[in-house]
Amino acid sequence: MLYSIYRDHKILKYKSLIFNAGNMNDANTTGSDTAQLGGSGIFILGWLMPQGDTDEYSLTFSVPKDARKGNHKSRVFVHLISDNSSIPMGDRFSIRLSSLFTKANDVIDIANLSTVNRENILVQTSPGSQQYNHYVIEFFLDDFFHAEDFALLSIARIPAFNDYAGAIAITSIEFRYICC
Repeated sequence: MLYSIYRDHKILKYKSLIFNAGNMNDANTTGSDTAQLGGSGIFILGWLMPQGDTDEYSLTFSVPKDARKGNHKSRVFVHLISDNSSIPMGDRFSIRLSSLFTKANDVIDIANLSTVNRENILVQTSPGSQQYNHYVIEFFLDDFFHAEDFALLSIARIPAFNDYAGAIAITSIEFRYICC
């Protein structure tokens, strides 16, 4: 749990929901991918987003009952990995976060979808094959939501300047909110 002091010296308490790649879907395949860690028998679960991928990697959930009403200080942290030890072309990637919140017993309407882009993220050089760079991309949500709202979060890879030709994999998404 995280704490933060707000402008009038109230202490805000943050909580998180964390979703691994197994909680996400892309509507086109039946399951996520795995990336082997070194020569071991250990694998990292993730959704591969190769260059030119137009799929949306989505998850849905219910906003927790202890979420503060009308929260504007919520954030989403997207965890990604890359292995560019084979030196593919390009050194940047970009992703988009889409979010949608709908009150209980209301209509889920695509017109209420909000999107934020994170562009031209520098790809780090991996030290060797099957050794991965970890990225945490933070998004601030402008959405209003209430406890028990339907929530949809979706990640997509979008074109970047000097676009990295290798795959980027989503490993997890964290939804961080202020609780009551």
